[in-house]
Amino acid sequence: MRRRAVLTGVAVGLTSILAGCTGSSGSGADATDAPTTTDTTDETDETAGLVSGSLIPREECPNPGEATVDLGTGSATVRGCVVGKNGCTVPRLRDVTLDAETDVATVTVASIEEREDDEACTEALVNLGYQARVDTGGATLTGLEVVHDDVEGRRVVVDVTR
Repeated sequence: MRRRAVLTGVAVGLTSILAGCTGSSGSGADATDAPTTTDTTDETDETAGLVSGSLIPREECPNPGEATVDLGTGSATVRGCVVGKNGCTVPRLRDVTLDAETDVATVTVASIEEREDDEACTEALVNLGYQARVDTGGATLTGLEVVHDDVEGRRVVVDVTR
């Protein structure tokens, strides 16, 4: 007979707890009904039509916090690894610039957190591999500097000169 008393108590307790969660907000309007704008970073960045860049995330990430550069004629390829603060971070091309006087390009890759407000993320550092391509429209780069902006701070990880 004690089962009935326990089950009745649990049912009453759950009903009381859930009553506040299922009530209306009063005004009938949902806080998410208003349109919102979100700033997004494109995967491509252009600087005065002289240089453009693109980034492709890669799973391979052998050396966290490092990068390698292949300088070609009119383009360059960067393969590297930024470190994210949790499982919701992704690598993003933050900026590509070209110094017109020296023909040295600077590529900045960042680890950016992308998640919904109610999304849970693993709370562990993650290595985020990437491959970035820089196109100069035929101009030959004399050098390339790679900057990482991640949990280890903003720093130059590669500075290559021909």
